[in-house]
Amino acid sequence: MSARSDLSRRSFLKVMSGFGASFALGCFPSHVAGLSDEKADGDNNVVFAPSAFLKIDPDGTVTVTVSKSDMGQGVRTTFAMIVAEELDADWTKVKVQQAPANSSVYGGQGTGGSSSTRSMYQNLREVGAGARAMLIAAAAKDWGVDASACKTEKGKVVGPNGKSVAYGSLTALAAGVPIPTDGVKLKDQSEFKILGKATRRVDNPAVVHGTAKYGLDVKVEGMTYAVIARRPAFGASLEEVDDAAARKIPGVIDVVKVGSGVAVVAKNTWAAIKGRDALKLKWNMGENASVTSQSIREGLVQAVGPHKEMPAGAKAIEAAFDLPFLAHATMEPMNATADVRDDQCVIWAPTQTPDGAQGQVARMLNLPPEKVTVNVTLLGGGFGRRLANDYIAEAVQVSKAAGKPVQLVWTRDDDTRNDNYRTMSHHALKGAVDASGNPVGWSHQAINAGGRSRGAGNYGRANLPYNIPNAGMAQGSGPSPVPTGAWRSVEHTQLDVVNECFMDELAHAAGKDPFEFRRDLLGNDRLKNVLVTAAQKADWGKALPKGWGRGIACFSGYGSEAAHVVELSVENGEVKLHRVVAVVDCGMALNPSGVEAQIQGACVDGLSTALRAAITIDKGAVEQTSWVDYQWMTMDAMPKLEVHILQTGGNPGGMGEVGYPSVMPAVANAVFAATGKRVRKFPIKVEELV
Repeated sequence: MSARSDLSRRSFLKVMSGFGASFALGCFPSHVAGLSDEKADGDNNVVFAPSAFLKIDPDGTVTVTVSKSDMGQGVRTTFAMIVAEELDADWTKVKVQQAPANSSVYGGQGTGGSSSTRSMYQNLREVGAGARAMLIAAAAKDWGVDASACKTEKGKVVGPNGKSVAYGSLTALAAGVPIPTDGVKLKDQSEFKILGKATRRVDNPAVVHGTAKYGLDVKVEGMTYAVIARRPAFGASLEEVDDAAARKIPGVIDVVKVGSGVAVVAKNTWAAIKGRDALKLKWNMGENASVTSQSIREGLVQAVGPHKEMPAGAKAIEAAFDLPFLAHATMEPMNATADVRDDQCVIWAPTQTPDGAQGQVARMLNLPPEKVTVNVTLLGGGFGRRLANDYIAEAVQVSKAAGKPVQLVWTRDDDTRNDNYRTMSHHALKGAVDASGNPVGWSHQAINAGGRSRGAGNYGRANLPYNIPNAGMAQGSGPSPVPTGAWRSVEHTQLDVVNECFMDELAHAAGKDPFEFRRDLLGNDRLKNVLVTAAQKADWGKALPKGWGRGIACFSGYGSEAAHVVELSVENGEVKLHRVVAVVDCGMALNPSGVEAQIQGACVDGLSTALRAAITIDKGAVEQTSWVDYQWMTMDAMPKLEVHILQTGGNPGGMGEVGYPSVMPAVANAVFAATGKRVRKFPIKVEELV
């Protein structure tokens, strides 16, 4: 913003009322008067809570209620920073609390698609600014001065001649201040004192000391534990259950059937797991028993149709790429605690969609939503997996059947083999360049595993950031029984990966440098600046030893721009990573340390899926079981990673997804630069290069 922003009374009313919640304009003791020197005369026990998102206690503590789930992205810190900035709060007195499920008060609470900060930035600024205006009005009235003569700084209202009063001493008076009728003003970004500065996360001390509450840390009175014996293949059905041996395991309380299998309820997780091991189950493996990754791929290839026509006389090239299923592999496996009673249900869970869980459980139990309480814990990772609440539904089923509070636990094996996976896909691409090396055509057929077999349909937009004429993309699907869901960067984990690989091939066909080829075709100035900066920071064009290579790729999405340059070598059939340079423009980086962490984490994910991770199917089931065979990057294998953040101002863009899509193609393009051979399949194996 270049100037202070006016906030209309109507907008202010909507935001301060918390999407439907009423104001908390409490009464205050009549003897509270003559405020000065940051202290009130007499007792002040009134909490100033002008919004569902904010309250200020008489001791000066500022509490920000966070409506989105924190799965490591630091949204609890960012939201608190936004409110504190416009409130002019003392950051040392700011704390956060997690909102329970209640969309009528907090609006949509789903956390995904890099939308949390983008969707709440303006609203939370208005919450802070509105409360600040009311605090100023309260102090000004008490002092008998005009509000325009007052200002705020670090948790105080400062009046004429330097007189000041702490926010905590104003809570009672502020609670009686009418809502501003002339709107409020937001700060210009040049006035920010909290936003834009690297800030440690509010949860860091609790995480370090082991007191932070994740789903598996929940303990409630009378709680039992449960694990589920799950289907051995997708679509398998249960025919017989012999639970006699399981019931004899010390600590086992009950064995109950649920939709996804057979649950063993016990006094502790060890007894539950031992009881599950003792179950004797007979399964009908069903029609998917012969399904393999190869058979699924064959269906995808069959769905490929004709490419778009390329201009006559142009030099055309074609390529095909295969990407596997991917698991989310969150550090904390799926879990939920449920306590089902006759007329209510209380849930504690690490979920990305608490309001969705509330509605789902209400329908399951035939209860009104307000009778279902969903308490959101910290999430030990999400990446889209916890958008689905199947594990919460299971906990509810088991608690209802057992008649006890139950913490349902997924083991690492359960989590790896029963995910909603990033879908497997096959991509056929064709492109052409003219005699001058300019691209004149682009055809991309993206075929995903899932649903019915459907050939590539009509061509639509290619969704490229480059100015390429005659560019289009068609999508289709092939049959697969494997359940799929959102994964970090959603469709961009595939589409933009192969697009950036093929851009390199088109540059090679044109006889042009891959960086310069991209730069000259970009119409997005922000992305172009990011790409150029990445090339400069990575010493693009500088000579490398034999067997080494650099690869470059970029991505635009979620309101942000990113580019990566990867430097590696290929020796003795192995890819060795040496350096990764990442550049991001997310508008204003509200918390640069949080942005850096997001880019670092996304880079680890991108390198892992480029070189190691894949979910494969055999006999209708996932072959991998844990970190042993679904491998992620280890610290010793990580290269030097440099993150450069371009502070360009304006509203913040998304960060959770943007750092991933350009990592994998940068690796693949670097492999070509080192070997002269192309990647056609991920994860990359040197012996499969062409």
